[in-house]
Amino acid sequence: MKLKIDKEKINKLSPEDAIPLFVKISRLIFGKKKPDGFTRIIFSINLFSWFLLFMWNMISYFVLLSSDIIKENKGFSVNAIIRRNGQKLGFNGQDFLDAITQFYFLNNFIWIIIFIGLILMYRKKAFYPFLLLGGLAIHFSLMFFTLGLQYFLEDVSFFDKILYAVIIVLTIIHSFLMKKEIHDREAEERELQL
Repeated sequence: MKLKIDKEKINKLSPEDAIPLFVKISRLIFGKKKPDGFTRIIFSINLFSWFLLFMWNMISYFVLLSSDIIKENKGFSVNAIIRRNGQKLGFNGQDFLDAITQFYFLNNFIWIIIFIGLILMYRKKAFYPFLLLGGLAIHFSLMFFTLGLQYFLEDVSFFDKILYAVIIVLTIIHSFLMKKEIHDREAEERELQL
């Protein structure tokens, strides 16, 4: 059975036809109910910080995977630079290259878990800090275990450290205030029942 494609309908498609699909996807991810303004501000700041850290991780991993192409076209070896940097940190050069490649690969999945935590923050789910802060704890544990504390101190930029601090501090503040709000609401409901 051949599939008939109505060329006339396809030719009449416009960008506006995709808007309902984007609205449905947005509602599926973020829910139908908008949270309070404070939550939206904290979410936006954390999302921006997450995006920068996630993209830096993706770009770094892509550069590592493309190091041979870069060497052919630009004439310098990314791997040699990373090996030298690893030796400064006390690693065997190739061991550091392998460790950092594995670190960036695994971090792609960790940053997705952290993003899920951000979505749950937007939806004001009480367990979101476990995913968000737990994902960061896994990220740092992996970093210290595979690359060492010296890597964090010397190679992670000050800007990245600020982004980490922003996510952690704002998440702790938001989760504390959200728990207080839930506790106050429950106390109010108990009083009304009496």
